Amino acid sequence: MGLKKGPFVVAQTFSVLDPYDPADENIIVLLSDGDFEIVATVDVCVTQPKKTQICIDSMAQIAVISEDSTFELTYELLRNGIVIATINDEMDYEPPLGTDGRHTNFPNFPLVDNKSSAGINKYELRVTRVSTSGAEDLVVFVGSRSLKATVFEC
Repeated sequence: MGLKKGPFVVAQTFSVLDPYDPADENIIVLLSDGDFEIVATVDVCVTQPKKTQICIDSMAQIAVISEDSTFELTYELLRNGIVIATINDEMDYEPPLGTDGRHTNFPNFPLVDNKSSAGINKYELRVTRVSTSGAEDLVVFVGSRSLKATVFEC
């Protein structure tokens, strides 16, 4: 009798106490339009690609310091360097009166990948600061984040 096969999970997670603290080694700062960073990575070994589904779950905490502004970020999931999913997040932000202009967002999205290839598949979460209007001093931080792959063999 063999071992019962079941799903297995591979994950990378970074946690930060204060997403506005650039001194924290786990915080990434996106200073200007076009800046991008790979914020999390997982490697998944696939032995039977036609019988394998990989459920990808991702989250990236975005912290912004700004006055009135419109800004856009792009979140991309990549498999082996190729974009397999993209989400564009555009926000018109106006801080409440009497505040310091801080805003935090937790965008996340799931994806089921049925197109993996045999061998090691590298999944990455990439965040790009796309555009900004009305806020030359806008600062974007990527704080806590995670990328999790749950592998199911059918």
